[in-house]
Amino acid sequence: MEERIESQPVYNGKLFQVYKDRVRLPNGNTTTREIVRHPGSVGIVPRQEDGRIVLVRQYRYVTGRELWEIPAGTLDKPGEGIAEGAGRELAEEARLKAGKWTMLGSAYLMPGYCDERMTFYLAEDLSPTEGHAELDESFKVNPFDAHDLQVLRSSGELQDAKTLLGLAWAGVPLWDEPRRRG
Repeated sequence: MEERIESQPVYNGKLFQVYKDRVRLPNGNTTTREIVRHPGSVGIVPRQEDGRIVLVRQYRYVTGRELWEIPAGTLDKPGEGIAEGAGRELAEEARLKAGKWTMLGSAYLMPGYCDERMTFYLAEDLSPTEGHAELDESFKVNPFDAHDLQVLRSSGELQDAKTLLGLAWAGVPLWDEPRRRG
């Protein structure tokens, strides 16, 4: 087990903080760890009554392209619980509300340097609602059946790790080869 000797704040941003920690290793040596502290996040797999999954497409500056993703976001509202954050993100990004929520699990997204833990939900019994995206966000919303999701995955169009994990936990057969329709 590594033991923290000291921790120095390096950056305090809107969504996360960065620390430079000096740690003692089990063998007695010391080293430096650069750590991103994150408040946590939610990912939602919205499943319509017909089984189609709703994804949102948004431009991601870091990748330089638009990506298809499950609705998701940071738990950055004071006093907001995980379930409330999931409902807020579903409304903001997909303009949907859910009558039934099932927690699928939670996972660290980048445990090598970040403590962000995302909690995943399956959202069902969907209906339209008002939602207001953040000023720096813009979304295209589209439902996909299992075949279309398989095509997106096999063609390399699904490249977002949280989306792949959320869909897998929701039981979407992403790794089956897409079959021709007809």
